[in-house]
Amino acid sequence: MRYRGEAVTVIREAQAYGMWFMAFEWMMNADAARNGIARSEVPAYKVALYGGLAGEALWLGSYPLDVIKSKMQTDGFGENMRYKSMRDCFAQTWRVEGMRGFWKGIGPTLLRAMPVSAGTFAVVEATMRAIS
Repeated sequence: MRYRGEAVTVIREAQAYGMWFMAFEWMMNADAARNGIARSEVPAYKVALYGGLAGEALWLGSYPLDVIKSKMQTDGFGENMRYKSMRDCFAQTWRVEGMRGFWKGIGPTLLRAMPVSAGTFAVVEATMRAIS
């Protein structure tokens, strides 16, 4: 049995987390360079801010893929199946809902992304500083 939505999930994960870490690392390194300090000296509030902004970048860059993943994973089976493939799901979403169909629910996702990612990066960075 195939896993419905597996391909789009793998694509979304690779793209989203690549964006997440790239955005965070870029902001941290840019701050350290701009202020002439070591990365480990970037203040905790900035670490949290950059983590939160990285979370926003993650979702802004990957949300349409997440919508398609969710549609495919909640699709029926057999004669109740609406989408034949990931490509078909994209095409039907575009045809029926237009561009808006790829962004439904983005508001709550972005509201959640900032504090979750800020906390994640703040804890990870604090832990890395403590053990080094």
